[in-house]
Amino acid sequence: MLLSDKYHPKNLEEFAGNPEAVEGIKRWAFDWERGKAGRPILIHGSPGVGKSALAYALAGSMKWPIVEMNASDLRDEESVRRIVGEASTSDTLFGGRRLVLIDEVDGLQRSDRGGNKAIVEVVKNATQPVILTANDIWKPALASIRTASTVIPMRKVNSRTIASILKKIAVKEEMKVADEVVIGIANNSSGDLRSAINDLQALGEGSIGSAVIIGQRDRGKNIFDSVRSVFKATGFAEAREVMRGVDDRDMFVKWIEENIPLEYEKAGEIGRAFEMLSRADVFDGRIMRRQHWGFMRYSNDLATAGVALAKEEPYHKFVKYQFPRIISALGSSRGERAMRKAVGLKIGRRCHLSSKDAVGIFLPLLSAVCKESGNAQKVQDYFDFDDEELEYIIGGKKTSSKAKGKK
Repeated sequence: MLLSDKYHPKNLEEFAGNPEAVEGIKRWAFDWERGKAGRPILIHGSPGVGKSALAYALAGSMKWPIVEMNASDLRDEESVRRIVGEASTSDTLFGGRRLVLIDEVDGLQRSDRGGNKAIVEVVKNATQPVILTANDIWKPALASIRTASTVIPMRKVNSRTIASILKKIAVKEEMKVADEVVIGIANNSSGDLRSAINDLQALGEGSIGSAVIIGQRDRGKNIFDSVRSVFKATGFAEAREVMRGVDDRDMFVKWIEENIPLEYEKAGEIGRAFEMLSRADVFDGRIMRRQHWGFMRYSNDLATAGVALAKEEPYHKFVKYQFPRIISALGSSRGERAMRKAVGLKIGRRCHLSSKDAVGIFLPLLSAVCKESGNAQKVQDYFDFDDEELEYIIGGKKTSSKAKGKK
């Protein structure tokens, strides 16, 4: 058994670190107990900071039974509705509260559209407390879930706190570990309490030596840390190394592009940085045309080291890095584009036109026809539009009747 599982906090009093997150989630839970239903909580932070542990500690303090599921097991809409939907809307046997925990929700992919959509509906309609956890909440697949939830960040645990916890565990487990080794584990854990406890266990079991355990871990960074590392880098190798810890390279480059004007203040610096990104884009085009992925090293160097060395000297100010606006714009217009395409296909099928011509020629005409009294239902019947499609065509309030299948 892993010690990190054995020493899970049983209640909020035993939970270590992140006092702001603890207070926020405690107030949320008390509101639920008073009958004031709150929005679902989305806890995010680096691996090992205690996101799931906080949910379990809350359940222990509130005496709530907990139902846990992992987002990787909820890929399709049917699974979400069957498993999560029932748990989030029904009371316990004696009418009390139940905590629903959806862990690692950032495990959802763009291909998991059904599961993603169903989770959003579940969290909006939940009559029981729901907590979701994620390492990276800025993935495009989480945009709708993020909007429907109250976001609570968790920071990395302070090394002194980790060292104190490790010493207590060592005493309880009767492990003889020198203080300097415990401090070394804590300092090199990068705020990951879970892995620090597991390192202590591995050391106690003799599977690794103290010299190895004190060595620096290579831990993943979140997107903000990675962007900051590029902008603050003062050397070529330091900046290019950041790309090694990035999961989504294209998304990361968009983050760099968005935040250049926020980080750099001089026109010359901003111009040089964007020129480096432009050259990186040229190599990206060559990669796609020639399918020669050896060019990727040049593109990555330009997008990281090129941007980093565009500045004259590092800035020491605080910058609140922004999510790429182009991604937000595409996300907000995706529903409208999908609706236009669906409407165009139905018009084109009836009128023997391409969907593009159908939208460009017939859509304005149908909109005017539908606004005439009594004609909206006839148009809906003829083209087999559903209510949402008819609402989109009219541009007004949704019609209440539906006559799919009638011709």
